[in-house]
Amino acid sequence: MKERKFTYHWVIVVCVFLMYAVAIGICVNCFTVFGPAMMKDMGITASGIQVVNLIASFANLIGAVFIGRVMMKFGMRLTMPVYAILLVAGLALRSIAHSTIELDIYSLIMGFGLSGVSTVPGGMLINNWFTDKKGTATGIAFSGSVVGGLIFVQLSSYMVASLGWRQANLILAAITAVILLPVSIFFVREKPQDKGMLPLGEEEGKTVSAGIATGISSKSFFKTKEFWLLAFVSFAIGFCNLGMQNNVTICLESEHGFTAQFAANIFSITMFIQIFGKFLLGAVYDKKGDKFGAIYNLVFTILSIVTLSIAVSTPMAIAFGAFFGMMSSMTTVTPPYITALVVGRRNYAQIYGLLSMFFGLGSAFGPLFASAFFDATGSFNIAWYIFAAISILTAVFSIIAAKGSRAKGYATMMD
Repeated sequence: MKERKFTYHWVIVVCVFLMYAVAIGICVNCFTVFGPAMMKDMGITASGIQVVNLIASFANLIGAVFIGRVMMKFGMRLTMPVYAILLVAGLALRSIAHSTIELDIYSLIMGFGLSGVSTVPGGMLINNWFTDKKGTATGIAFSGSVVGGLIFVQLSSYMVASLGWRQANLILAAITAVILLPVSIFFVREKPQDKGMLPLGEEEGKTVSAGIATGISSKSFFKTKEFWLLAFVSFAIGFCNLGMQNNVTICLESEHGFTAQFAANIFSITMFIQIFGKFLLGAVYDKKGDKFGAIYNLVFTILSIVTLSIAVSTPMAIAFGAFFGMMSSMTTVTPPYITALVVGRRNYAQIYGLLSMFFGLGSAFGPLFASAFFDATGSFNIAWYIFAAISILTAVFSIIAAKGSRAKGYATMMD
C-alpha cells in the first residue's frame, strides 16, 4: 500500500515544534532580555537575577525526572494541559513580583510547568509516533526552540523598551497560553493508536512492535552499562555545548578583542545556523545511522573548537559561528534520538527523564568549568581542548551504547 506523504504523524511534529517555540523560546531564551530590566526596576543584583534563572532551571530539571512516570500513570492528554497552566501561571505571576523571593517562587512554578511541555514529552511524542524518519522528525520538531528564540527575543526586546518588562512579560504569558493550551488539549495524542494509526514506518503484522510498545524496562536498564554510557553522553553534550555557548561572547570580547556588538552578531549567526543544522542532523541520523551521526557531530565540534581558539580575525570568527551552529544542533536532537534508539518505546519517558537530569547538570557545570580556566589563565583554550577530548569520548560512548543495545535487543524487549 502506498504511504501517504502527509499523515497525523506530521501534525505531532508541528505540535512539538510549537511547544518548543514557546516553552523554550519564550520561557528560557527570553530571560536574557528581561534580566537587566528586572535588576533596574527591583534593585536586584546580577547574581540575584542569575539565582532566579537557576531556580527555574532546577525546577525543570527535577520535574523532568518524574514527568515520565506521571505521564505513564495519568496519560499525556490529562497531564500536559495541567503543566501548561502551571507554566503560564508562573510566567504571568512574575509580572506582579516585587521582591526576589516572589520572583524565585514564581520561577519555581514556571520551571516545574516547563518540565511537562518541553524536552521529555516532546521526545516521547516523536518516539511514540515515528519508527522511520525519526531523526528527521526530531530535527524539525526540536528546531522550534531556535525559531522561537529568534522571534521572541526580538519581540521581547522591543516590548521591554516600549512597554516595560512587566507588561511585556504578561503579553508573552498570553502568547504562551494561546499556543500551548490548544495544542496540548486538542491536537496532541500520546500514541498513534489513539487515532487508529501505527507509528510511521510500521505496518500491521510486519514489525515486532506493530501496535505494541516495546523496549527494556527502566528498572532493568538502570543496571546496564548502556545506561551509564548514555548518562555520560547526556552530561557531556550539555557540559561541552553550554560550556562554550555561555562563554562565547566573553571569549570573543575579552580574549580576542572584538566589540560587544560583533560578538552578539556572531552568536546570532550561530542561532540562525542551528535552524538548518537541526534539520540536517536529523536527516543524517535517518539516512546514515547513529555511527555516522556521532562522527558528524564530532567533526563540527573539533572545527568549532579550533576556529574559536584562533578566532583573531573576522573571517575566522564568522567561520566559528557557522561551525558552532552546526555543533550545537546536537543539544536537542542527539540525546532523545540516541535514547530512543537504545531503549525502545515502552519506558522511554521514564528513562529519558532521568537522562535529561544528567544533561541539565552538564549544562550547569560546563560554563563554570570553562570560565574558571579563563579567570586563572586569561584564556579559554585549555577548557576548549578538554571539551574536544570529552567530545571524542562522547562519540565513542554513543556508538558503543547503540551497538550494545542492538546486540542485546533492548529496543524490542517485552519484559
